[in-house]
Amino acid sequence: EIFILNGQEKKIKSFFNCKKASDSIAEFFYIIANLYASEKLYSQSNFYLKISLFLNKNFLSNNALLAENFYYQKKYKLSENIYRSAKSIGEAYSWHASKSIAKILSKTKGVEKSVESLEKDFNLILNPNFEHYFALANFYKDHEYYEKSVEYYSLVLDNLKKDHYLIPVVLDRRGTSYERMGKWKLAEKDLKESLNISPDQAYVLNYLAYTWVDKKVNLDESLVMLEKAMDLKKNDPYITDSIGWAYFAKKKYDKAEYYLQKAVEMLPGDPIIKDHYADTLWMLNKSIQARHIWKQILEISEIEQKLKDDINLKLVFGLKKKL
Repeated sequence: EIFILNGQEKKIKSFFNCKKASDSIAEFFYIIANLYASEKLYSQSNFYLKISLFLNKNFLSNNALLAENFYYQKKYKLSENIYRSAKSIGEAYSWHASKSIAKILSKTKGVEKSVESLEKDFNLILNPNFEHYFALANFYKDHEYYEKSVEYYSLVLDNLKKDHYLIPVVLDRRGTSYERMGKWKLAEKDLKESLNISPDQAYVLNYLAYTWVDKKVNLDESLVMLEKAMDLKKNDPYITDSIGWAYFAKKKYDKAEYYLQKAVEMLPGDPIIKDHYADTLWMLNKSIQARHIWKQILEISEIEQKLKDDINLKLVFGLKKKL
């Protein structure tokens, strides 16, 4: 699109010309490579991709898939080298490459180097638009730079028309960043506004309602919202967990057990869901089962220290003593 808008149609033909048989056949192999990549069969994808690139060595943008495959194969240096060469294709690919290189650096050199790299490349963009701001905000949020993410989500909103489809999405993401910063009133305002614009967002409904439940406020309204979210996303373990947790907050432990058991069956490796289920079992005087599940949670390798400390206290004193 950028090439066309800048009157560079000839440049497009220099790397892909549908009148050339070899270019069209190369595209066919590229599609096969994409199919394998979508199934996470990266070696097979690379095989067909290399045939595609052999038939049309000028289609440099097809290298983006090869770079992505190398990333998922943890061949980070090979991936980074391809992305750096892609910067010469055009401004859209240059920004895509910058984001991808930053993602690689977060794996190889740490978050600070990653953020430093993307900020440097962002500052080279002469006329950044809302898409650049949005990508940078998402990057900051993913790496827990919440204040920075809020700053750039706000810039996105300043640069969008009032009826733009992205507004509820940006409000949701800025709201969840505010929540992580401990600024709940601002978070609540953004999440509500996002739902006012687009009411059928299952995960926004879930996030707002779950947070209310955790704060033990608006419990009846939360349940209504969570039931709506479940209608929108059938058999989602996180929404199922939220409904169970809402019933727990309302002290309806039998109903809580029903939903939380389902959530555990759907996502048995999630420590938070298992903890909710164990808490419910304890309140139903099923202390042996509750302790068994708490011990299982401690065996999960990726568990936050706070949750680990809480569970160790529950194993000693039980839930009622903790409350």
